[in-house]
Amino acid sequence: MSTPNYKELNIKCDTETATIWVEMKPFGRQCYTLSMLMELHDLMHRLNEYGSTDPARLDSIRYLVLESAHPEIYNLGGDLEYFSQLVEQQDAEKLREYGIVCIDLIYWVLTGGKRQITTIANIAGDALGGGFESALACHYIIAEKQSTFSFPESLFGFFPGMGGYELLERYSGALEAERAFTTAKRYTAQELKLMGGIYSLVEKGQGTEEVKKLIANKEKNQNPHRALRLIKQYNQKISYESLEYSIDLWVDAAMKLTQKQLRMMAVLTRRQEKRGSVNTVNTTLSHHSEPIQLKRSAAQ
Repeated sequence: MSTPNYKELNIKCDTETATIWVEMKPFGRQCYTLSMLMELHDLMHRLNEYGSTDPARLDSIRYLVLESAHPEIYNLGGDLEYFSQLVEQQDAEKLREYGIVCIDLIYWVLTGGKRQITTIANIAGDALGGGFESALACHYIIAEKQSTFSFPESLFGFFPGMGGYELLERYSGALEAERAFTTAKRYTAQELKLMGGIYSLVEKGQGTEEVKKLIANKEKNQNPHRALRLIKQYNQKISYESLEYSIDLWVDAAMKLTQKQLRMMAVLTRRQEKRGSVNTVNTTLSHHSEPIQLKRSAAQ
């Protein structure tokens, strides 16, 4: 099967299990760079159109696995350096464009897109901010036992704007979701599993095999799994409109961040940079100077 040649994503298609494995390897920090988001957006659009990355193999993908090329970091969330630049410039339009691409992808992962593909997060290490949100949006989370989860945005007077509260509240209840949203509380994989947010916990390096077992189990007895998938989708309470409302609040709050809060954001960014990167290409490629042009939404 032909696959797109992306720079910040490794794509592998397993035709036997109808699975596409999407490995994130952003330029610089292990976060959602704008350029990687645009590659993800292109991939989701292809899957919406063909149910595959290859127009010659329609509807050949039933599962999407989102994982990281970094052995200790799933994803650190939004591109804080880029956010800081836009806040300094008071460029609310570009920040909202970034946010819209994010919620397009969150909603696609939450629903499986037009082809209702089952989405799985295969997590090794930290899932913070937008990384935590994107994992929670997946239908299933497989996580190594040492993995941790949090929304650190409140440390610099901000908040997770891509559905963090609603996504966690489905498992934790309202009070715990509020605590996570406002205090940067860090959760262990064991704590998140007790809430019902994680399907399986595994030892280090065992995530891929556990994902394959999950898929094999679903393929073995497809009728009840398909029915459950449709029931869960019917009862899905998070709308695209609610995510868009959160983005508007998020942009408004960002434009009001103080210099002190921006300095705190910069400190966190430097700490994250020290943890290393799997992709050493010039990070300036992720900072688009032109407005984002979306041919059509990946969310629908």
